Amino acid sequence: MAIKSIKKIFKKFSKNEVVINSNISISNEPNEPKFILMIFPIKKEFFRVASYTYRNLPYNKNKTTFHYIINDNYSDSFSLRKGEVHKIKLDKKMNIINKDNLLNSIKNIDFDIIIDLNVEYEPLIHDFISQNSNYKVGFKHKQSDLLYNVQLDISKCGIAEKGYQQILELI
Repeated sequence: MAIKSIKKIFKKFSKNEVVINSNISISNEPNEPKFILMIFPIKKEFFRVASYTYRNLPYNKNKTTFHYIINDNYSDSFSLRKGEVHKIKLDKKMNIINKDNLLNSIKNIDFDIIIDLNVEYEPLIHDFISQNSNYKVGFKHKQSDLLYNVQLDISKCGIAEKGYQQILELI
């Protein structure tokens, strides 16, 4: 039904019907993503909100494998257990100590979606976002055009939880 509505809108705004050859197709039966990488916020206040919001991920998707990148300092309060948890270990200068090991552990996985839950640009996780993926989802900020092909702008509401809920609906 949604496709018919879209077609009606295009016909309404075009005076002459034009045939366009395109390699884009819209299916009524969406494919479930097989591998999803979720990068949880580095900052504690956003980590808590994201962890709470995603406590009920759609685990009914049996064909989907979740991978989580989390700050090791918050692993005691991380409750998501279905999927693989990759822990970032930071030194006192906020450098990732185990970055090479983590990148090696995920480099051979063909992620369908990479989701960055950091509300602000976080240069520490740039290499994780740069992995190959069909979709990269994150929040709008100064670097977001270079990182994501799906961006959420929460600047008007300023509430991270609403943005996290929108991402949850995309999954």
